Amino acid sequence: MHIFRHAKRRVTLGELARECEHAAAEGDGLDMLLAAARLECGAADVWAAEDGGDGWGEREQALTALSRAAAAHLLGLGGRPGPRLAAARTALPAAAVATGRAEPEGLRYYAAAPEGYVAAARAWREAHAREPAWVIGLRTMGSVMAPVAAAAAGAKRLATLRPVGEPQQRRIVAQAELEAAMRAWRGAVLVVDEGPGLSGSSFGGAVRWLRRLGIAPERITLLASWNPGAPEAGGLSNGYAARHWRRWQVRTAAALAPPDGAAEDLSGGRWRAALGAHRGEPVWGQHERRKYLIEGGRTIAKFAGLGEYGRATLERARRLATAGWGPAVAAGAEAAIAQGWLLYRRQTVSALRRPQRGWCEFAGRYLAWTEMEFALEREAPPTPEMEEMARINVQRLLQADLEGMPPPGPRVRLDGRMAAVEWGAREDGGWVKFDGTDHGDDPFFPGPGDIAWDLAGIGIEFGAAAGAAAAAAYRRASGASAPRLAARLAWHQVAYSAFRAAYCGFAAERTEGGDRAGFAARATRYRTACAAALSAWETYRPRPSRRRGGRAR
Repeated sequence: MHIFRHAKRRVTLGELARECEHAAAEGDGLDMLLAAARLECGAADVWAAEDGGDGWGEREQALTALSRAAAAHLLGLGGRPGPRLAAARTALPAAAVATGRAEPEGLRYYAAAPEGYVAAARAWREAHAREPAWVIGLRTMGSVMAPVAAAAAGAKRLATLRPVGEPQQRRIVAQAELEAAMRAWRGAVLVVDEGPGLSGSSFGGAVRWLRRLGIAPERITLLASWNPGAPEAGGLSNGYAARHWRRWQVRTAAALAPPDGAAEDLSGGRWRAALGAHRGEPVWGQHERRKYLIEGGRTIAKFAGLGEYGRATLERARRLATAGWGPAVAAGAEAAIAQGWLLYRRQTVSALRRPQRGWCEFAGRYLAWTEMEFALEREAPPTPEMEEMARINVQRLLQADLEGMPPPGPRVRLDGRMAAVEWGAREDGGWVKFDGTDHGDDPFFPGPGDIAWDLAGIGIEFGAAAGAAAAAAYRRASGASAPRLAARLAWHQVAYSAFRAAYCGFAAERTEGGDRAGFAARATRYRTACAAALSAWETYRPRPSRRRGGRAR
């Protein structure tokens, strides 16, 4: 099944360099490190594509030197990114080369913190006082955390590698110069990345490459964001990692510390018992944002991302709250967001059971406002990634083909999730939409797209009558054309239900007990909805033109 989204923003190396200059001028250490890592990651990917593999020349070393200086500056070790930036710019191609800007997911979603990698690297150094180290970062996250680890461990060398190939079978492709340098290296090698994920293939591909070059296992240490135990390691979908993980040396980089005054951990589904809400809602805890009750239970602190990611999330949360759609942001939000935590005032709401006409009006107007407030492009078709996700999942779920594409619609930074658990009924008779900041641009689909995704979701989650009423309210508020919207809705109902069926099926395989049963039941329900939506799409999908004598009729 296809559930993970790996979108990239198209930029040029020149733009990334200017982001470095801006960050250096602002003086924020984490912003500078992130900008330097983006530049190094983007340039290294361009050069690897041009040269057939990752290299180890002066230009690559100039970029890693910039990242390392930014990391040293962040850690207060005296790094001076400015001079290194000037040297790095001379290594860039003169032409503006387009590259994909991938974002480090750990900083945005999973509370991976530089401090954790600092501690892991220093612990390794204490145990290997005189041993020289070569730190290898696995891009993208390794471009951020490897410089931090190198600075903390006093490593002699720093490089980054891009694992390539199928997601479950990643491998390293490097140029002869880099492989020769690695064969000649007599010290330790620290491999730095977040994860392992569900496959473990990035770490597995890196270790396999090092072993092929003659690096003994005792010289290799992995700096990872978690260390799976025997059952989990054996379940990694990359066979090499599954067979060998428990024998590898792994140091775990601790996640971000809980917020100040944390009284109760709500993460991983614990909120169901603590808040007494949606006790039967299944949770795949590995992908749930960390959250805590603080201030005696009066405030909920939720991980919102570090650095610029957290600031952007806070800004959206405030816009949602000010407009009356989302929960109120609590006092002290600026100080908390600097540590990665978004603070919400706790409020009393009841679960949304049977949506009434008033809620449908609220939901439709909310999505019209979202489309206007968070617009990205005026008209755009579904992204190639979205089309591929829908097509692959429909084929695997129903053994059927999803043919045709809907008319283009405005591209929006969506809400992304419409399930009942995401809504609350207030005591004053109004409603509130939770998590409007997070899901529209997270590691899963949909990503930024047509508001028809969210409107389709209401119909799938709450039934055709509620979906039609919300769509009518949306049209009244936005002025959208009913026939054009109908076609967009029909296709997105297929895409939404196909994604949710795939997600729930995937989650059922990786959870236990009530969560497993709940996800399995939902997977069946969404699959049924997908079949009905696919049939309905037949009414709208474009047909190929009939031809006579070589001309379209």
